[in-house]
Order: sequence, then C-alpha cells, then structure tokens
Amino acid sequence: MRPIETLRRSEMPIADRPLAARTRAFLDGLPLEREGGRQLRRLADGGVVGDWFGCELSSVFQPIVAPADGRAIGYEAYLRILGSGERALSPWTLFSANADDDQLVALDRLARTVHALNFLRTVEGDGLLFLNVHGRLLATVSSDHGAAFRKVVDALGLPPERIVIETPLAASSQPDLLAFVLRNYRNNGFQVAINVASPKQWQALCIGVPAQFVKIDGARLLPAEDWRARVDGMAAVRERVRIVLTRLEHKLNGPLPEEVCVQGHGYGLPAQYAMITRAWRRVPDRVAL
Repeated sequence: MRPIETLRRSEMPIADRPLAARTRAFLDGLPLEREGGRQLRRLADGGVVGDWFGCELSSVFQPIVAPADGRAIGYEAYLRILGSGERALSPWTLFSANADDDQLVALDRLARTVHALNFLRTVEGDGLLFLNVHGRLLATVSSDHGAAFRKVVDALGLPPERIVIETPLAASSQPDLLAFVLRNYRNNGFQVAINVASPKQWQALCIGVPAQFVKIDGARLLPAEDWRARVDGMAAVRERVRIVLTRLEHKLNGPLPEEVCVQGHGYGLPAQYAMITRAWRRVPDRVAL
C-alpha cells in the first residue's frame, strides 16, 4: 500500500484565498471509488475516508464548550471504522491488530490526516481540532514528535496552532516521557493536551509538563460534594491552562471558572462532518444537574 498521498504546495490555491479553498485542488483529485494503492478517497457528499487494508476510516467530532457563553472552542475527533462486510469496528480493535510499530505509526497518521481533511471542509472560524495520539506512538517515535504530521498540515494550509495533540491517560503516569513528547509537539507548532486521573495528579505534573489543556473525566469529580472547589483548584494550579471536564452526560448548573471547558453528551454528541456547520455553535441554556 502506498503512503498517504503527497500534498504538493503547487496544487493548492494562492495563500490569500479562504482556508477551505486551499485544500480544494487536493480534495477534488481524490477518487470517488476505492483504487489500488490509494489510501484516501472522497465521498459523494465531499467527506473524506481513509482505507486501511480494507477497513474504512471516517470522522466524527464532539464539541468542547466554554460554558460561560455556550460556544464551542473546538472539536475532538473520534475515529469510526467499517471493516469488511460493513461491520463496525472499535478503534481499539484495529489499533491492537497492528502489532508492528511501523504499521501503527502509519495508521495513526492516516487517521489524523482523515480528521484534518474533514475538519477543514466542515468547520469555519478559528476553532481548534483535538486529535488523540495512540499511546504506543509516544515511545515508538524516538524524537521530533509531530514533525511528519506538521508537513501534512502545512500543505493543507491548516495553521498548526489550531491543532491540539491529546495524549492518553496512561501517558500521564510517565512524566518524563510525557514532558519530552509534549515539548516536541509544541516545538512543531501544535498545542497539547493531557488527560489526568485526579486533581492531585495534575498538581504533580504541572511544573514539568508543558500542557495547555488538561482533561479529566467528570465522573471522577462530580460525585464529590466539593467538586467545584476541586475544579477551582485545578484551574488555579497554573496560568494559561484550560481545564476540560469530559464525559458529562448532563449540563452543569451554575458558573464555572473562565479557564474551565466542558465536553460530553450533555453538551453535544459526536457528529459526522456533514452535521457541523461552524466552530462557534451556541449550546442551549444550562439545566440543573
């Protein structure tokens, strides 16, 4: 299978045209049907899917919301996979099936490229794209994490600062490796997010780990009577860091610190690219939890 199609700058429109137009030549050149050796193809509605040895990779996006004004600051991309016979597969199943490190790296980059292309053709404004990176990739790539993907986003005309590379929860138990990886991604122009198991873990990581977003499962906080104080404490640990409460099934009642964002079914379901019209979407008024 040939590597991801090379995105040549000469194929892109001139720099002063709208961002979405920069990818038009490349998107129009993608086949509408599967072709041997081609990893990307275009659907009739304009969406992009990737092909990984017969499995079809597509994107859904879930909003990350600033509750103070109900606007989405960005979207987290999730992978949807159809296997042979139109069977839905979990990303975990597909990634686990690729034991070879080189194959894992290629699959991870293909998934992120599919997300970036669908994000570009879908989201207006300056919203952020949150992209998860597989935990094994952090150790498999020995140095300069993000350099190869930076070439892709540069060719697409997507500013790297609009992309937030998100590491898994397990990576936060290896602070030295995590700090090294995040510095590499930041040196390549990307923003970075980590996941933590508790406010205490963020306090332990905050000095050495250059995260710009810190995500924590809301289910780990909300059962505690003092959850608001814990959220306030996380937001106060370090300046210019946003805390994201995830997996919220219902909207929260009452104000949160300005540095806190929310994510979960209560604030928006993961949606296919065709259902998203702009990055700044107003969320309905909050209801009591």
